Amino acid sequence: MKIKTRFLGEVEIDEKMIMDFPEGIPGFEDSRRYVLLDIPENDVFRILQNADDEHISFIVTDPWVFFEDYDFDIPDEELAKINIKKEEQLSVMNIVTLSDEFENSTVNLLAPVVVNKDDRAGKQYVLNSGKYTTKHPLFTKAEGEANACS
Repeated sequence: MKIKTRFLGEVEIDEKMIMDFPEGIPGFEDSRRYVLLDIPENDVFRILQNADDEHISFIVTDPWVFFEDYDFDIPDEELAKINIKKEEQLSVMNIVTLSDEFENSTVNLLAPVVVNKDDRAGKQYVLNSGKYTTKHPLFTKAEGEANACS
């Protein structure tokens, strides 16, 4: 099937790639069908694209690429909502907010997006933690300066 996307134009996807977010994503509760798309020539960021509305998409990343010590707990009853029974089923990504100056981009560590890799069901869970923010700097100042120079 073909879908229109915000960043990649029209793309062909296998319908089996579509993930169901039964509760939507906070702020987009009525948008429940998403697909994860690769960004050409980029293995760090991906696009979480709504399958039904080209205007709803999010840049996401694996949090451990940037934050090796990222750690959180999600209650079992929340994981049960997307049928997660064992850790191997779980995939985690976080939404990135790109800045005009890339080195000032942020990532939402407070609300990871969790997906059941087997059932293709997902949800964004807001942590009860004062340790993470919705606008956590993606790069430290030194990393940002190094990226700006390269």
